[in-house]
Amino acid sequence: GLFGKVGAYYGVVEAQGRGTLHIHMLLWLKHGPSPLDIKQQLADDPEFATRLLFWYDDIISRSIPPETVAYDPSHLEYRRQPIMSRPLNPRLPSYDSMFNQDLRDVLENCAQIHSHSATCYKHLPSNLRSLRDEDKDCRFQLPRPTVEKSCITEDDEIILQCNDGRVNGYSPYITAAQRCNTDIKPIGSGTMAMAMFQYVGSYTTKFSMDTAFVFSAICASMKALATKPPMDVDGNIDHEERSRLLLVKTVNKLHGKRELSGQQVAAGLLNLPSYYTNRSYPLFFW
Repeated sequence: GLFGKVGAYYGVVEAQGRGTLHIHMLLWLKHGPSPLDIKQQLADDPEFATRLLFWYDDIISRSIPPETVAYDPSHLEYRRQPIMSRPLNPRLPSYDSMFNQDLRDVLENCAQIHSHSATCYKHLPSNLRSLRDEDKDCRFQLPRPTVEKSCITEDDEIILQCNDGRVNGYSPYITAAQRCNTDIKPIGSGTMAMAMFQYVGSYTTKFSMDTAFVFSAICASMKALATKPPMDVDGNIDHEERSRLLLVKTVNKLHGKRELSGQQVAAGLLNLPSYYTNRSYPLFFW
């Protein structure tokens, strides 16, 4: 594959607020060295650092393609929408010369280039939002500093080339073919690995309903049972049955009020999985 021989992968499908489906995925390269092995090889072999950076630059980019111009559709003539059209035909004689400009058109139309919005500051206290620094307070930490050339710092941190701090990491070939935005990150250290596992793990176990909605459903069920509690044959309140009905009513309310997008419904009807992996895992009830 593009990144090498993949030994294992695990991806979790998530729906955004507007229903768009996307996936968070981890790839493990077959025979890939661990972060500790990479650190040791960097210390033992100076040429290894050169080869490693060349490989990263070949598969991940954080830059605007060179020798291109900004996408500027004319209102006076028809122009195809980059993300709604097929990729360039590689058999075209002009394919190589057109590739970079086509890639930039896709980048600018698929939200690959970050622009600040209210989502960037949703964790900022409301009384501070009017005083925010749009760049420093962005929760995505964008734009990042520009980097003229990929390098490895004294702390063995890999810094990739970046000519525009607003660009999220992408593979030119994947973006040109799939016509959608991505955010590719190399995991070159143990700290980064733990952060990414925590990130994907949180999406694996993420509950699709907020806490306030769950509590409101429980409250409504409790009020209904307080008004008309279940009775046993002797006319006393049946506490065991009341506990059972509390769960039944709450679950029914949650399912009845849950909002599903058309994409989620279609994925369910087509029996599409909510995760993708080439490994099998035992069920763990908790």
